[in-house]
Amino acid sequence: MEAKPTHIAQEIKLKVLRLIAQKEQLLEQIQLLIQENNALKSEIQQQKNTIETLQTQNKIVKLAEILPSTDDDKQELKKQLNVYIKQIDECIRLLSE
Repeated sequence: MEAKPTHIAQEIKLKVLRLIAQKEQLLEQIQLLIQENNALKSEIQQQKNTIETLQTQNKIVKLAEILPSTDDDKQELKKQLNVYIKQIDECIRLLSE
């Protein structure tokens, strides 16, 4: 009769040891996944920065393409910009009230 409880205890001990080993493996996997996740987040942020830079460069190129080439065009552009600035100032004034 004593052999059976000892045998059961040994089986339980083996199962506990297997569970501990599985736990350790899972903890290692979690650490690897956390590292991978952080690396991917960093890569995403770099890509966002690259996109932002490219969008800014694109805007600059578009502005350069539409800039006036003659003095008359430049004067007209200055007038338009002044009108826009006055409109913006008026909007700010109205919002401040």
